[in-house]
Amino acid sequence: MQNVLWILLVIYLSPVRTDTCPSICSCTSNHTADCSARNVKSIDINTFKQSGDLIVLRLENNFLSSLSADVFSNLVNLKRLDLDQNLLTALPETIFNPLRDLKILYLNGNGLTTLPTKIFSQLEDLVILWLHDNKIVSLPSRIFESQKNMKTLSLVNNSIKKLDKQWFKNLESLEFLAMANNQIVTIEDGTFDGMINLKNLSLHHNQITTIGDHAFDLLSKLEILWLYDNNLVKITDTIFKKVPALKSLSLHNNQLNEISVNAFQSLTELEQLYLDGNKLTTLNPSLLNSQKKLRMLELQDNRLQSLNVGMFKPLTSLKTFNLSGNPLVCDCELWNVWLWWNARYLNPLATCQLPEPDIRVNIREQLQNLTCNIRTETDVQPMIATAAPFKADKYECNCNATRLAVGSFVLLIVILVMIIGFVVYIKFFSNKPYERNLLVSMTQDTD
Repeated sequence: MQNVLWILLVIYLSPVRTDTCPSICSCTSNHTADCSARNVKSIDINTFKQSGDLIVLRLENNFLSSLSADVFSNLVNLKRLDLDQNLLTALPETIFNPLRDLKILYLNGNGLTTLPTKIFSQLEDLVILWLHDNKIVSLPSRIFESQKNMKTLSLVNNSIKKLDKQWFKNLESLEFLAMANNQIVTIEDGTFDGMINLKNLSLHHNQITTIGDHAFDLLSKLEILWLYDNNLVKITDTIFKKVPALKSLSLHNNQLNEISVNAFQSLTELEQLYLDGNKLTTLNPSLLNSQKKLRMLELQDNRLQSLNVGMFKPLTSLKTFNLSGNPLVCDCELWNVWLWWNARYLNPLATCQLPEPDIRVNIREQLQNLTCNIRTETDVQPMIATAAPFKADKYECNCNATRLAVGSFVLLIVILVMIIGFVVYIKFFSNKPYERNLLVSMTQDTD
């Protein structure tokens, strides 16, 4: 009986030929036609004429360079269409009109440079659209006008230079938008208006130099924003002011040399912040006052020489912290910062450029030879040991020496007090029994 059930299962899952299966494909009982990687160069208009029950049609990894406008006219039940990894350079405007139930459309990996205005006009139920890895330079303003239910749109790795504000106006259900690896230079205010449910926006690997102060204002549900590998120079106070749900912000590998003090003030949910690979020379101590949930902070490969411990105190959830590749100066201010991250078992992989650069020596060892006069928890100033002029190759202050001197002085006082106490005891207490015995003897002799 078990053998019979096994055979039936194998038959059910194995490819079968049906009357509706196209000749260039293999079909399965779940209404899927797999025509992928079969060296198909063209498709006759009647190929899918008897395949109206198909739900999935896979035509990827072939050599299709063109398609007839009516080639899919009978596939009224189709929900997924794979046309990726072909040689398509253009598509008829009405080619997808019969596919009103289509939910997934893959057009990535072709040679498309643009698309007709109404090519997706009948695809109101479309949920996923992949257009990445093409040669798209521009698209009609209202090309996505009917896609109110779409959740994922990928335009990665094209040649888009300017974002049209009309593209995203009706994409109220979109959650994932990928625009990386294009040639975008500017993001204007209002570009993303309409995408009120967007959660993930990737704009990395472009040429972005400026972002409008209100470009992200309506993205109140945005959680992930990738802006790395661009040419941003400055982050103002207002760019991220209205994206309070943001959890991951990547700004690494830009040209940043200034971040306004309130740039991250509204980002109370932020967990990951990538600022590495920029040109930052200083950071305001109040920059991260709102980031109590921050778990990862990447600051490596900048031009930071010193840091204020006050910037780190709000970061009660920090688990990963990287400072490597910065020309840090081992002074008493940095010592106080080191005390902070060392108490939280963080390893920032940092080394000091001054007084003696040595990537083989950890920062604690480089800080050992400092003498610091700690006035307050955050106000740490070096105490110069001599009047000799400061030299970059040798610091003349040591944080541990002061502690050692104070400790030795206290110990000396304790020992001195013990000695005095012992002498007093011997003189005034230890001889009293002897004197008492002597007095008794004298009394007896008198009697």
